[in-house]
Amino acid sequence: MEVLFAGVVAAAVAALVTLWTQSRQLEHQTREALRRTYAELLVTQRRSREASLRLAQAGGATDHKRFAEEASAAHTEFIYRYHELNLDSSREMWLEARGLRDILDAMLELARKGCTEECRNHRKLARDARQNLERSLRKRLGYKEHQRRNSLGKYDKVESS
Repeated sequence: MEVLFAGVVAAAVAALVTLWTQSRQLEHQTREALRRTYAELLVTQRRSREASLRLAQAGGATDHKRFAEEASAAHTEFIYRYHELNLDSSREMWLEARGLRDILDAMLELARKGCTEECRNHRKLARDARQNLERSLRKRLGYKEHQRRNSLGKYDKVESS
C-alpha cells in the first residue's frame, strides 16, 4: 500500500513539474513574441509618423497623391502591427496602444489636409505615446519602468479610463 501511495505521489509531482515547465515555456514564447511585435510596431509607427509629416509639409493629399498613398500605406502597416501587439498585451498596454493609434490617426488626417504645424505638434505627442507604450510593455514583462508616464491630453486612454 505504501509503495502504491509513493507511486501516486511521484506521478502527481511529475505531472505538476511538467505543467509548470510547459507554463514557463508558454510565457517565454509569449514574452518573446511580444518583444518582437513591439519592435516591429516601433518601426511602423515611426514610418507612419514620418510619412504623415512629409505629406503635410508637401501641402496635403490634393496636391501630392504619391505622398498621400505612402502615408496611407505606412499607417495601414502600423494598424496591422497595432492589432498584432494587442493580441498579447495587458489592459494598460492596450490603452497605451490605443492612445498612440489615435494620435497617428489624427496626424494622418491633418497631413491629408496639409496642416503642417498641427501635424508637427502631434509628432511630440506620438513620441510620448510610444514611450508610454514602452513603459507598459516593461511592466507587462515584469521589469521596472525607465521613465515616468507622459500625459497625452485628449488622446490619453489610461488617464480617462
